[in-house]
Amino acid sequence: MELLKSEKFKLPTLYFISNRSEIKDLPIGVPFIYADVKTKQYIIRILEYEILYQKAISTGLPFRFKDILRDNGFDDLEDFWYNETVYMEYKTEDFDDEDFDFEEECDTVGEDKELFKEFVKDSAVYVDVQKLKDLNVFPVWLNKIEDAISTNIHNFAIFNNNMYNKKLEGMYGSLDLVSPDKNLIIIDISGSIPKAVSSTCLALSKNLAETFYADLLITGSKSTLYAYEELYKLDIQTIYNENGMDNDQVWFKKLVTSEKKNYKTVIVFGDNHSPLQKWNNKFNSGTKEISRKDAKEMCQWTINKLISFHVNGVNYNAGYSDFFSPLEEERIADWCKYLDNK
Repeated sequence: MELLKSEKFKLPTLYFISNRSEIKDLPIGVPFIYADVKTKQYIIRILEYEILYQKAISTGLPFRFKDILRDNGFDDLEDFWYNETVYMEYKTEDFDDEDFDFEEECDTVGEDKELFKEFVKDSAVYVDVQKLKDLNVFPVWLNKIEDAISTNIHNFAIFNNNMYNKKLEGMYGSLDLVSPDKNLIIIDISGSIPKAVSSTCLALSKNLAETFYADLLITGSKSTLYAYEELYKLDIQTIYNENGMDNDQVWFKKLVTSEKKNYKTVIVFGDNHSPLQKWNNKFNSGTKEISRKDAKEMCQWTINKLISFHVNGVNYNAGYSDFFSPLEEERIADWCKYLDNK
């Protein structure tokens, strides 16, 4: 456990924790980031970007973010491109489940290319971390400690009228700790996603999962579900190499159709690319388009609420939510800023 510090300027008070067991040592309401130890320098960089961006926005003047970064000593910026994916309707009704070989095992996608290290240097797109805070999935980031304590208590304790109260020696009720409903975070890391988006979401993924009590599903050339209980073992820098940067249908479909799961809330970061589409790569040869109707009928996962973070706005839900039939939907606007023209 240590206080995050920048060599360039003062950061907000924020503790960095890489050992999950240390979280219990922090008083409720003390702000912290839980992440892999190898990502500490990149977490600091993301916070530095946020401070400079918010300062630039507050002036009300036009600006070029890349120039601001370079003026503040960021002289190792990478040049990245991005494109907006085209929205497609999927109406194919014929689907042959026998065409899929779900038993195929796969090795790692490629050699370690330190993609996470490169992608975090992207200055063409900015992820507004404040939009994540506004979801109230970061109770430890709230402005008032009293609010954080209140949030934590209300999430994990209820008053049970039928409990026996030892002090009062009667059935007068008492607080009962409850297990919160599990949630799910889906992050698309395919090549069409702006690199600043995928790297920022991955850098914050452990903290998101910890504070939101969520499993983590990473989808690229293949899709992998990392259970909340196993996230402490996850090395964020290896995710690109384990899952690749193409798009997946086979592995995602296998996950959502092979076992019943129930999630209270699913947060999806992505673009229009969807597991309904036909993909042709190392792990998805022979796939066919799937209709939304068929996908929703096949899906064994039930969710109460879907929160979509689509990189191109709020006209559509992020593509890797297409299998789900949520009772409630919310689309987050203005969280992804394209900065090339500023």
